[in-house]
Amino acid sequence: MTSAHISAALRAPAHRMAKAGFGKRHVPDEAPRGAADFVHLPVREAAIAAYIDRLPEGAAIGYKVLAEELPDYGQQACRSALDRLTRAGHLRRIKVQITVEGSGLRWVTRTFFSRAARSADWWARYIRFIRGVDAPGQPAAPDEVPSSQPEPGVPAARSEAYAVLAGLGGREPRLQLSEGECVALEQLVQEWLVRGVGREQVSQALVSGLPASVHSAGAFLRTRLENKMPPAPQPKKNEIREEIVGALEMCAFCDEDESTGTLVDGVCVECRADIDRDEANGATGDVPDTFLARPRQRTDVAARVAGLRAAAGRRAVPGPRAR
Repeated sequence: MTSAHISAALRAPAHRMAKAGFGKRHVPDEAPRGAADFVHLPVREAAIAAYIDRLPEGAAIGYKVLAEELPDYGQQACRSALDRLTRAGHLRRIKVQITVEGSGLRWVTRTFFSRAARSADWWARYIRFIRGVDAPGQPAAPDEVPSSQPEPGVPAARSEAYAVLAGLGGREPRLQLSEGECVALEQLVQEWLVRGVGREQVSQALVSGLPASVHSAGAFLRTRLENKMPPAPQPKKNEIREEIVGALEMCAFCDEDESTGTLVDGVCVECRADIDRDEANGATGDVPDTFLARPRQRTDVAARVAGLRAAAGRRAVPGPRAR
């Protein structure tokens, strides 16, 4: 396995932030970060994915910015890597329409990153019903999206509020809920979260001080959620409040969106053709050593990635060769 220059993936250095309201966003309900999160990807894509994963919300993660921050790769290499991450289901670029208090409607562009690889149907549900990130009060996402090619085994997107309710039965058997009861109570729990109460605090408030017997867990929890609802937070001075009113999937690399063109796995036909042409011409490799501003940082990261692949029963994937 050739040496992959991915030491940057192990840290989250100072990185350029996007304009206020734009930039990177996490999707909800992510599993904790693990060492083998991206072993299914080629080495370069795994490195860039790990780097993006550690960046804060609002970071600029366009291919030009990444090329500046990761000097081993040029712009074409970073664009090709982002294309593969998008195809694999880790990225989607979304144009979000928001109402901003005092200034009416406006559009912002955000790139949503998922540590787990998601299916196209999952992203379709999420784009239609963005929730759990910064869009309180949005309608609940449907469990299914009609598809001519259903993907068995892909779970429906679930909100943090739903997860709180679904987990109560494991903490207190008297509060075991059905799926329908979780859905019915989801918005009440979401309102608690919006009002600044953390997930663990909500769970504790619901399971503590129970009576000797609970005849109907759903009815009991509804009463408790309504009666103990915390006060709505008062807006801070000079705080800008926004509400999402619409969302459209955009091409990961240009201004084309689903209302004006055809997107396949998050990329328009024209951009995909450009990237394929660059790859065919060999224009997406590493930056040659002679063009680097500083020597490459040779580390044991490549060996670590190879070990993770071996542990997962996968053959090592060669990284791109310097041109």
